[in-house]
Amino acid sequence: MLLRALVVLVVAAAAFVVLTAMGSPALAAGTDTAVTHAVAGSGEAAAHATQAGTIIHAEAAAPAEPGDNRVVQQLVNGLVFGLLLALASVGLSLIYGTTGLSNFAHGEQVSLGALLCFFFTTPQPVSLPLLPFEFTIGLPLFPAAIAAIAVAAGTGWLQDKFLWSPLRRRRVSIVQQMIVSIGLSLAMLNFIQWWFGAERQRLTTSIDERIDMGLFSIGISTLWSVAISLVCLGGVAYFLMRTRTGRATRAVSDNPALASASGIRVDKVVRLVWMMATGLAAVGGILLALYDNAAAFDVGARLLLLMFAAVTLGGLGHPFGALVGSLVIGVAVEMSTLWVGTDLKYAVALGILILVLLVRPQGILGRAERVG
Repeated sequence: MLLRALVVLVVAAAAFVVLTAMGSPALAAGTDTAVTHAVAGSGEAAAHATQAGTIIHAEAAAPAEPGDNRVVQQLVNGLVFGLLLALASVGLSLIYGTTGLSNFAHGEQVSLGALLCFFFTTPQPVSLPLLPFEFTIGLPLFPAAIAAIAVAAGTGWLQDKFLWSPLRRRRVSIVQQMIVSIGLSLAMLNFIQWWFGAERQRLTTSIDERIDMGLFSIGISTLWSVAISLVCLGGVAYFLMRTRTGRATRAVSDNPALASASGIRVDKVVRLVWMMATGLAAVGGILLALYDNAAAFDVGARLLLLMFAAVTLGGLGHPFGALVGSLVIGVAVEMSTLWVGTDLKYAVALGILILVLLVRPQGILGRAERVG
């Protein structure tokens, strides 16, 4: 039943896009006067908005070519944004599935990954916290991203080793651990701002070349980001479904006590999950920074509600559900800008979450559970 419902949803969405593309010329061409003036001055406006700390999506800020279909363009933007959001949401779902913890500090891991990449790639002098001297690293983008992901995964290991594992051994309740994660989130947010400052930082100064696909256009770096996202998500799926450790991870997620009785070392599995989750969050942060043209200390905090919405919408503790939920949230966020202002697009996504949960409380791919 669920598969048929998803197929009907996809077919209906495709029919809506095609009919819109063939229908009203005003909507298809995106000839709204305010949008036209905003797009025409996107270069200068983007510079001022970057200084003001406003998040600007690269796809939305690019000039629209004549004949482009605005609905299709926003749909493509939503799918891209959903894939990038899924990288962070899948890690959050894995943590919840194996430990039952809703980690409020996960957004800061996204910000940390992006700004660590800036730290390794910038040609400007940088310094480590509490050290009085400066130095320059200036790595190319790809090695800098690998180094940032490795350091971010190391922070996941440190967190579980010295914080979450002792709390689990002391049998601290999930609610208390959640409060600890809120405190950790605030501490990391202020630490990242103190280290990197409040300014938005660009990971690269190159101009993204765009490919005209007729109804929409897309940047070359965005295509690379999509490819990297698909490879990472495919790797996570292969790990969970085909490897011995992945099957152990699913066993811990289903029933930790039974998994432990079967000989699975639950603590080691949970520690690996923390490293995977923080590493995936770093990948998502780097790709989102390239997609938005810049990164800031609070970008993860702004996306945290969307990540929670994606995980809840897809089904709590279900990593594949987090992927589906992220795609739904991404499309809803970008498509909503056709009718409402950009300031309200996140509210629209959360409204869709509420409506879906009223109909299906367990989420799209979650399993119904008996209560009482």
